[in-house]
Amino acid sequence: MLSDLVLSRSLSYLALTSAIVDELRNISSQEELASLMQAITRAMDFRHYALIHHDDLRVPRGDLVDFKDYPAAIAERLIGERRYRRDPVIRGCIFASGAFLWSDLPRIIDIDRQDRRSLEIGAQEGLNEGITVPYVRLGDRMGSCTFAGTDKPDQADRFLGAAQMVGIFAFQAALHLRSGERPPAPATPKLHPRPRDCVVLAGRGYSNKQIARALTLTPRTVDGYLTRARQLFDAHDRTELVVCAVLAGEVELHELKRRQPE
Repeated sequence: MLSDLVLSRSLSYLALTSAIVDELRNISSQEELASLMQAITRAMDFRHYALIHHDDLRVPRGDLVDFKDYPAAIAERLIGERRYRRDPVIRGCIFASGAFLWSDLPRIIDIDRQDRRSLEIGAQEGLNEGITVPYVRLGDRMGSCTFAGTDKPDQADRFLGAAQMVGIFAFQAALHLRSGERPPAPATPKLHPRPRDCVVLAGRGYSNKQIARALTLTPRTVDGYLTRARQLFDAHDRTELVVCAVLAGEVELHELKRRQPE
C-alpha cells in the first residue's frame, strides 16, 4: 500500500511509482485522486501539490483538471488574480522537455525581476523548491503536475524521475475522471511480443534506430509496430503510449529502467 511507502525511510522512486500505478488503476472518484496526491506529495518529502490545466480556474468547469493543495495566498495570486500566465514555473513548462526543478528555471527561461519576485513570494509561503512536470496532449490545453515546498531542497533532485512518471500518470487519471471514464484496467493483452518489446524500449528512451538494432528489426518495422500500438491504445505520442501500456498492465515499471543500447 502507498501508505506503507510513505512511512518507509528506504523509499525508492521505482517502488513509489509502482505503488502509485497500482493505486491509479483503481481510482474512481475525485476524492480518491486528491487523497492519493496528498500521499504522493508526502512520500516525496513535499508539502503541497498542484495538478492543473493552465487556464482560468476561477470558476470550476468540468472540462478542466483542477486538483491542488497550495497555500491560499499563492492560489489567490495565481488563480484569483490570473497571474498564472506570467508565472515563471508555468512559463517554464513551455520550454522544458520534462520534469524540472524550480532552482533550474534560469537554465530553461530568462528570469527577470517579476519572475524573481514571484519566486520570492512563493518561498515566503513555504514554496522554497519544487518539481514541475509539464503535461502536453495534442488537441488539449497544456497542464502540469507540481510538488513544492520541502525541508530538504538539496535532495529534491532525487525525485525527478519519480515525479516525471507520477505527473503523467496522475494527469492521465484526472483526465479520465474529467470525462467520466475509468482508467484502463488490466485485460486481455493487446500487444504481441515483438510490438511489446518495442514499447518497452521506447519507454527507456531508445530511438527507432536503437530499437531496431537491439531487436534485429528494420527501423521501418519498428515504426509500424509503434504506430499500430499507438492506434491500439488511442495514444497521441510515444510517452502516452508507454503510460497507457503501463496503466493497462501490459508493461511493468521495472522494465522501463534505462539501459545502454547494445
